[in-house]
Amino acid sequence: MYRTTMIVLLLCLPGVALAKPEKAAVQMDRQSPVAEQVRQVEKALQQGDYSEISAEDRSQVQQALARITQRLGDRQTVQELPPQVQNDVFNDQERVNSILTRAHNDSRQICSYQRTTGSNMPKSRCMTVAERRRIEEKGKALLNDQRTYSNLNPDSKL
Repeated sequence: MYRTTMIVLLLCLPGVALAKPEKAAVQMDRQSPVAEQVRQVEKALQQGDYSEISAEDRSQVQQALARITQRLGDRQTVQELPPQVQNDVFNDQERVNSILTRAHNDSRQICSYQRTTGSNMPKSRCMTVAERRRIEEKGKALLNDQRTYSNLNPDSKL
C-alpha cells in the first residue's frame, strides 16, 4: 500500500511543476513599431493583467501613451523623429515601463496552503502581492492601535 501511494505521488509531482507560467510585464522599446506597442499596453490594461494598478497610475499610463501617439504622428518608429522629440518619447516610454513593472509585481498571485482551526485539511488561499501587503499593514495598524489604547487606559483589563 505504501509503495503504491508513493508511486502515485511521484507520478503526480510533474503535474505540480507544470503550473501556469507567469506572464512577463509589457515593456515598450525603441526598435518596435510604436503603434503596435501602444495597442499591447492598452490590451494588457483592459484584460486585467494589471489588476492592482491604481487609478492614478492607470491615468498616467494613458496620458503618456496619448503623448507618445501625438508626438509620433504618421511615423512608425521612434528613430524617425528628431532627437529632442525622441528623448521626450523615450522618457514617456520609461515612465510607462516603470509603472507597468510595479503594477505587474503587485498583481502576481501567490497561493499558500493553510490549515484552518479545527481541521487537518489544508485549504488553498490565493492572493495578490498587494492584497497580502494591505492585510499585513492593516494587522500592524490594528495591533498598534490596540497597544496605544492599552497605554492610554492603564486601568482597562484585556
